[in-house]
Amino acid sequence: MYNILMFGTGRVSIWAENVLNDDVNILAYVDNDISRWNSTKNGKIVVGPDKIEKYNYDYIIIGSQFNQQIYGQLIDMGVDNDKILQFSVFIDNCFNYYKYNLDKFISFSEKIELITTGISYAEIGFREDICCKKSFKLAIRHQDLFYDYHTVKYILKNFPQKTAYIKYVLIGLCYYSFEYDMSLSAMANKTVLYYPVLKTAHHFKDIEKVYGSYRINETIADNIFRKNYKGNYDFKWDMPTTLKDYSDKWKVGKEAAVRDCNKNYPKTVFENQNIFIDYLKLLKYYDIKSIVVVYPVTKYYSKYFSNRIEREFHSIINRTRQKYDFQYIDYFRSNLFDDNDFGDVSHLNWGGAKKFTDILNKSIKW
Repeated sequence: MYNILMFGTGRVSIWAENVLNDDVNILAYVDNDISRWNSTKNGKIVVGPDKIEKYNYDYIIIGSQFNQQIYGQLIDMGVDNDKILQFSVFIDNCFNYYKYNLDKFISFSEKIELITTGISYAEIGFREDICCKKSFKLAIRHQDLFYDYHTVKYILKNFPQKTAYIKYVLIGLCYYSFEYDMSLSAMANKTVLYYPVLKTAHHFKDIEKVYGSYRINETIADNIFRKNYKGNYDFKWDMPTTLKDYSDKWKVGKEAAVRDCNKNYPKTVFENQNIFIDYLKLLKYYDIKSIVVVYPVTKYYSKYFSNRIEREFHSIINRTRQKYDFQYIDYFRSNLFDDNDFGDVSHLNWGGAKKFTDILNKSIKW
């Protein structure tokens, strides 16, 4: 029997829980959010990090999207790194879904006319099977403008036969896109997905340390994670959620908006503006139409979104449109969508993605 502490109470922790062996016992959940302390999850108490030393645990699983900062926090507290499993880092090293998707694109037999890039809003909110053009998604959660641009640049340069029929690129942006640099964020470890292909970690300096962490993660994973009949870790890759999972949608929406808007990085904004322009120039060079798309979110999220960041975004878009030609489609605050169209407070679900892709079919100037 292995006794563990689960650091995190959100979606990543659920993902980690679902692959635990039957002989693993969760002693308690740990969370930095004081509002969650002394509540329960799955019958176990949620405690603050200061309570960790009171438990006799074998391992701590970081089941949170904020892996990097929590890992540093645990090390600063004196926790042995051999007892820490960084779940999101392990997933990214165990299965490189960026490279998998890129390889799928390269081997795709049909003539692709449209590709989409962007962060999770674009990954979840666009349906290739509904689009009126033969399309392919190169959008991945947490992906920033830097990797959007370099991914498209890579395929256009190295696979001219595969990209010869591309006429449209949907550049999926959110209002904080220009403030967001994945390599400097809590998601910096995800640069390991791109490094084997693009050979750049952008501003992330610890890429080799991430690979080193994998060996520790794998040792722990072999002890506590379930494997399938093929000998692979039995991860459940598709774990849909709905707004019904949240008892207080306004609270969750506010927390998500405040978290996403906790950004004020002028240097990043300046760099991303230039990357955006380079992206538009690249597509123009290849005679590809640029279509910038902002995906819908719920009222629970948009109500609390930063006015400053929203104004900054529109200012950049308007200035750029004066010099560079692209179609701009913005459904951030659209009243055409209701709770049934969303999987959480800021992302469409499968049905909502169908609805929005239908709208894009009619809105895009083909």
